[in-house]
Amino acid sequence: MSTQTPIRFIYLGRQKTFAQEIENVWRGATSAASSTATSTVTHRPLLPLRVLWVSSQKQAMETLSGLPCHAILLEIQNHLSRTRFCQDLRRRFPALPIIAVHSEPLRAEHFAFDETMRWPLRASARETLLRTVNSRNEPTQLRIGPIHLDLTTRTVYGPRGKHQLPRKQCDLLKILMTHGNDIISRETIMRLVWETEYVNDTRTIDVHMHWLRKKIEPDPSAPIYLITVRGLGYRLATP
Repeated sequence: MSTQTPIRFIYLGRQKTFAQEIENVWRGATSAASSTATSTVTHRPLLPLRVLWVSSQKQAMETLSGLPCHAILLEIQNHLSRTRFCQDLRRRFPALPIIAVHSEPLRAEHFAFDETMRWPLRASARETLLRTVNSRNEPTQLRIGPIHLDLTTRTVYGPRGKHQLPRKQCDLLKILMTHGNDIISRETIMRLVWETEYVNDTRTIDVHMHWLRKKIEPDPSAPIYLITVRGLGYRLATP
């Protein structure tokens, strides 16, 4: 019997059997990781996963306070009942990934989750679990010139002050910061941030870049950090 300490997730929701389903997906994900080298996720030796089911927000908080956990899965209906709870989680456990489990599309005004997972489970759930676990080994603070990005709280500090970023804006800035002066193609951004190979309409990248510039650039109309390289993509200009 293995003596390794397992990875622990908490699942807060009505479907008690969902905890077992997640563990089954994880076993399939680790098997897939060991048999292929073409996944979009960088794999490391993986520990067993245990998912603890709780039935209330109070029970979730009590469990998190007494037992180290690596992520929380929240069943989200098409309403905002979990918003305050998510805010409390982010304040008390800033490094804890929050994964929304939903059967209906999430409304735009929902909390900015770290990951989302559709129920019933789809094949993409494997990659979601692997990304969440692997993210524990990534740096949580990125600094380039006057720009500082705190990945645990999705907060950027820069020439235009402090701003909390929605998930996609944070992911986009993270990619640019981790690649320095390198040009990142639109195709790569769509694949890494929006998880799609569809690149015929990349206007959404332009919109998110516009929002980022308003939060970072001294003059958003004349950017000096978030640079568009015509016909190629984007780069973050470094000192």
